Amino acid sequence: MKENNKIGSILLSARKKLQAAGKENAALDAELLLMEVMGISRLVVFTEPERLLSEAQVSAFWELVERRAAGEPLQYLLGHCEFMGMSFQVGEGVLIPRGDTEVLVEEAIQYCKDFHYQVAVDICTGSGCIPICLSRFGYTEVYGTDISEKALSYARKNNASLHGNVTFYQGDLFEALPSSFKGNIDVITSNPPYIARAVIPTLMEEVRDFEPSLALDGGLDGLDFYRRIIAEAGQWLKAGGRLLLEIGYDQRQAVSGLCEAAGLKEIVCKQDLSGLDRVITARKALEE
Repeated sequence: MKENNKIGSILLSARKKLQAAGKENAALDAELLLMEVMGISRLVVFTEPERLLSEAQVSAFWELVERRAAGEPLQYLLGHCEFMGMSFQVGEGVLIPRGDTEVLVEEAIQYCKDFHYQVAVDICTGSGCIPICLSRFGYTEVYGTDISEKALSYARKNNASLHGNVTFYQGDLFEALPSSFKGNIDVITSNPPYIARAVIPTLMEEVRDFEPSLALDGGLDGLDFYRRIIAEAGQWLKAGGRLLLEIGYDQRQAVSGLCEAAGLKEIVCKQDLSGLDRVITARKALEE
């Protein structure tokens, strides 16, 4: 074995390479990739810098480092990411769950507790992170829809590995659902594509070039999916049921206006941990 096959030496070289590529968390990225390749804990990384990697491990590690330096998201390289304290499988073709979306999940769980909601449908479900969490934390009937079969393949894997109880349907928004669902849903959630098309080229490289455009492109003004979801939500919700939508930081007024125009009530905006507008909630009128 070569001297530079030791944990300490190879991490130093990888960190320098990632720093040169402009990666802000170069040291952490290198450590996580090494831990994944070797199947070791961070404790081992720090306490056994002299441990040697096999030639196969060295090769696998440097392949991942090269891909990370080229901009591929760390979560894709690891094959998983954390959301609501659980590890979700992710990869090419599925949006990586973000911590901001936990605000939406937490609101939906609170509604379940406060109003005894049981039936939830997540539109544009992607990795399945939202509905799987809802099924784990209170809802008894949970469904998810997505137009992408590749995304749904990850959602189904996550549902199985995380012991969720979600049924997934492939199709375009509500068109994927059986017509019998109309008027019988307590809560509709969605983190739809909401980036204005002209903004996409300005996004971070790892988002712009690697995450699926289907999950990002919200049309010319970023509101295309909100218009469709909000216009149709009323016919699917029970009287008194709620719609929860993740939004961009500057979309509160526009999305709230769409909800009001659709006749929805109790329109509220929740902020994320950074104090930015993040989730719009609205209720279907009780008298309908």
